[in-house]
Amino acid sequence: ALQRALGGHYRVAAKAARVAEDALLYELIPPLESSFARFLDKPLKNDPSCFAKKALARALVALDAGNVEFFLAGLRYRQLEPVWGGTADTAADVRASCAMGLVASGYPRALVELTALLNDADAAARVGAVRAIACGNPREAELLLRSKALAGDAEPQVLGECFTGLLAVEPDESLKFVAAYLSHADEAVRELAALALGESRLDAALAPLKEAWGGVLVGEEFRRTLLRAAAAHRSEAAFDWLLSVAAESRVPVALEVVEAPAIYNRNAKLAQRLEAALTERGEGDLLDRFAALWR
Repeated sequence: ALQRALGGHYRVAAKAARVAEDALLYELIPPLESSFARFLDKPLKNDPSCFAKKALARALVALDAGNVEFFLAGLRYRQLEPVWGGTADTAADVRASCAMGLVASGYPRALVELTALLNDADAAARVGAVRAIACGNPREAELLLRSKALAGDAEPQVLGECFTGLLAVEPDESLKFVAAYLSHADEAVRELAALALGESRLDAALAPLKEAWGGVLVGEEFRRTLLRAAAAHRSEAAFDWLLSVAAESRVPVALEVVEAPAIYNRNAKLAQRLEAALTERGEGDLLDRFAALWR
């Protein structure tokens, strides 16, 4: 039934691809590839917005398909469709999926092929390239990700993915490099660097976050991001720091400390410590907010 569906309407084929992906039906890899090829014929009519091809490419990646030629062709696929004022490329997600598939296939020149995608016109494709590169050979990946971060990007999310990737592939060598972006001129880049450091959960990543907090000219929004980053660190040292901020800072800042780690409200020990710190302060607004989020 799924094989028949893959030969049908583009929405039906997309649904079949998602079913095959979720159920890990490896025997459907050839029909998935054939279905993708079918939608390359008159694509604007047969598969508008790459609706089916996006699902098919993702399924093939999830099923560990090893067809290098398929993924190489997918890296270069564009589908320009008419929009108000011109055209738009709807195949960025296809290229991003094929980038991950190419790396997962073990193709030795995968990262070389992905270099061009780092400069794709579509930010979604560039983000996909960065994520795929971070799954490749660590030494080559570090080189490409550092180069991209230094070159910059019009979309801050691309740099954020570079930071996350670097801290994953070469944590010891990349921590100082990423921490330097905590003082970047672009606020969005500063925030993404902070969140990448926090989410890395590296022991040494907490120190630059605390140092940035102590800066003289730190905006309120960035302070909130630093608290969120510390909460994402999830270490005892990070929670100790957050509790000290809650105990000593102004009420608006303390409220942010109550909110930042609230996703861990099932952590009874943390909840008790935070409640004790707030009770000692005796501020009604803080205790009310704690009760709303933590109980």
